[in-house]
Amino acid sequence: MQFLRDIAKKILPRSFIEWYRRRRAFRQYLGALAIEVYDRGMRLEVEDLEGRIAARRDGFYEHLVKDVLERTELVLQQLDRKIEGVSARHGNELRALRQEVEALRESVQSLLPPHRAAVFHGSSVERAQEAADTIPIESATALADAPADR
Repeated sequence: MQFLRDIAKKILPRSFIEWYRRRRAFRQYLGALAIEVYDRGMRLEVEDLEGRIAARRDGFYEHLVKDVLERTELVLQQLDRKIEGVSARHGNELRALRQEVEALRESVQSLLPPHRAAVFHGSSVERAQEAADTIPIESATALADAPADR
């Protein structure tokens, strides 16, 4: 590129070269000026917006608080759904375990001799089962999650 410039300087008249240099310098100056004016305008707009927000601070904070409360409400609803799902799943598991215990009890009773089956039927195992049936599901799940002391 420099090679072409050197040829143009030798061939073209000096007044044309000076005119072209002034034109390029003027264009560069206008470009830099435009960028500076644009940046100042943007800064003024940002400052103006900050002033408006500061003037309407109460409305801004009210909107912010409403938004935070709505998001918190959504999170609480999702947590409530998860808790209900876990409670239902554990309730179903407890029912299945109770049915399994009942089936095992019946199979053990069928294996015992008749005079022992009557004793087994009125034993402390059945009383413990009846007591377990009266425990609310929430307490039963808390007991099931507790570590065993064995």
